[in-house]
Amino acid sequence: MVKVLCRAIMVGLLLAPAARADTFTYAVTDETWAPYWIVEGDKVGGILHEFMLALDERLPEVLQASHPLPPLRTQKLFREGLLQIECCVSKSWRSAAGQAEVSLWTIPVLDTEEVLIFAPGHGFPYQRLEDLRGRAIATVRGYGYVGSDYFQRIDGADVRALIYRVAQGRSEAGILDRLQWRYLQHEYAQLKAPGWRVEEGPVINRSRLRLRLHRNLSTRLESFNAAIRALQRDGTLARIVARYTPQAHVAGQEEIR
Repeated sequence: MVKVLCRAIMVGLLLAPAARADTFTYAVTDETWAPYWIVEGDKVGGILHEFMLALDERLPEVLQASHPLPPLRTQKLFREGLLQIECCVSKSWRSAAGQAEVSLWTIPVLDTEEVLIFAPGHGFPYQRLEDLRGRAIATVRGYGYVGSDYFQRIDGADVRALIYRVAQGRSEAGILDRLQWRYLQHEYAQLKAPGWRVEEGPVINRSRLRLRLHRNLSTRLESFNAAIRALQRDGTLARIVARYTPQAHVAGQEEIR
């Protein structure tokens, strides 16, 4: 009984303002992934947050953010239809049983790239994931990395710990999201200090981020696609990215590096 009551209260707090039939709630987790999502308590920012605000202006429905919740909880609520939108993830990240069956996917919103970083002058040749075999690679604890079965993970607490480890020669390389690296360079002057300097290497993985819609929104999929195209075509998305990563450039409608 207590569990049922607690769940009813939680769902009510999450969805109370969303009682109108034309309001959709999208997932916000309590984990920061700067510059895509920047979460500090109940304060939310970042590229994808601003993208969702812009998308809200292009659609007749109201798009409402959930309260920041643990990632596994947002996936559970999405599966149950209590959250209707997730921005923005790769199809491969939601391929597990119970997730794929309830998912509809929009056109790509943004392409992301993961790059290797090296201590200055200590790069090594790279063409394919097998080239990382046996190497010690700096990573972030809890993150998933393509090709991790080839290399030895050297986990740190966050991306700045990863960068420092590479700069100090404590690992042979590190793996960073390219836009995240641009953002960190812009936000933290510390990274220009001699003990923090690293070099950007080749791309080792690309992901296409899309909105994931609950299957109950099947009749709205094309409207979402049209709104995404409009935000890409008129430069709104590129301007949002530029606010967080001024060094980035647009290589295509959804390719911003």
